Amino acid sequence: MNKKQAEHVAIFRYGLIAPALHMTRGEKKKYFKGIAGKEFDVPHYGRKMYKVGTFRDWLFKYQNGGVDSLKPATRSDKGIPKKMSEKIINMVKEKLKFFPDLPASGIYRLLIKEGEIIPGEFCETTLRKHIKEKRMRENKEVVGRKKFEKQNVNELWTADVLHGPYVKAGKKKMRAFLCAIIDDHSRMIVGWGWYLHENCTSLSMTLKSAISRFGLCLTFYCDNGSIFISNYLHLVCAKLGIALVHSKPYDSPSRGKIERFFRTVRMKFLASIDTSNITLAELNALFGKWLDEEYHSEFHAGINGRPIDRYIDNASKTKIKTLTDHELDNAFLNVITRKVKNDATVSINGVLYEVPVPYIGKIVELSFPIDKPDEITLMDSGEPVRKVNLSENANKPHTGIHFKDIGGMTND
Repeated sequence: MNKKQAEHVAIFRYGLIAPALHMTRGEKKKYFKGIAGKEFDVPHYGRKMYKVGTFRDWLFKYQNGGVDSLKPATRSDKGIPKKMSEKIINMVKEKLKFFPDLPASGIYRLLIKEGEIIPGEFCETTLRKHIKEKRMRENKEVVGRKKFEKQNVNELWTADVLHGPYVKAGKKKMRAFLCAIIDDHSRMIVGWGWYLHENCTSLSMTLKSAISRFGLCLTFYCDNGSIFISNYLHLVCAKLGIALVHSKPYDSPSRGKIERFFRTVRMKFLASIDTSNITLAELNALFGKWLDEEYHSEFHAGINGRPIDRYIDNASKTKIKTLTDHELDNAFLNVITRKVKNDATVSINGVLYEVPVPYIGKIVELSFPIDKPDEITLMDSGEPVRKVNLSENANKPHTGIHFKDIGGMTND
């Protein structure tokens, strides 16, 4: 197993123990018993089940050695035969639990997409027939819900993305996406930003900004969208000791507070501005002003007060852990690999950067904070790299042409 694969397994293990990070002893016992014996789709291993003791061991290792301690010993992966077996049947049952309304054709395509089966291994009709004959679909039940609220600020942050209006982006228009994070106790919007892309980078920048301003949260709650289940987000939360918890698929009511905020954004903010010819920068500026002057400063019926007052009042009585800019940058590092060309350069997003000559022909790891893409350093030495300056390089002895050194040239 290589370094990247070991990291994937460590992140998976962290994801299983993350909800227990801030639980009491009794709550941990109950949680681990609840997931013990269940089958999990483990990266590079396939379907596996674990005992309570295994989860306890992982939690102990993480608390004492961080996410790196969850990496398995390096060894060669053993392939798992892909065939219509009990394992495949159990996978189908699991998919139906998470996607109860997905038709058999959708389940079949999902299994192929995830590499669990190969096209032609068995046909879609066989799967549909099996689901029907074995009555594998569960009857829907009404889920009872109770209102809840955390006792202190930063105990629980909930994140989601709102699809907004189209904005000017050069000569064309693109849809803007609002990534927002709400504090459960105070209803403060601790992190936010309008972006042109709904991706992991947008979410990470929003979370980093929130932690920079308000300190660390204990639990980060979000749905199962692709940007919320990325390895990068899992790794960031593992580094910071944040419990990353996901809601059940299609269970938006469980994220009611952020959903209610988005409704307010549509009804009170977007409805009050002209978005026909607006830019992303203008949208962000107007939204920030609206948050400060209206949403955070107006009476909120759910908390019987103003979000800003409730946050400040509780924060003065609560111990909040803060991080330095350097610590935050290290937690939100983006790491990429490149092969150094013969001219001692690497290309990142179409831009050339210089690296020391000894690295020519080698594969190097480069890192930069998620919100500072120009602050690139070499991972193994920490040495910064800079953009190529062609005109400056033209005058360097080892690369350029020096006319004063060429004999026989005169101004005659």
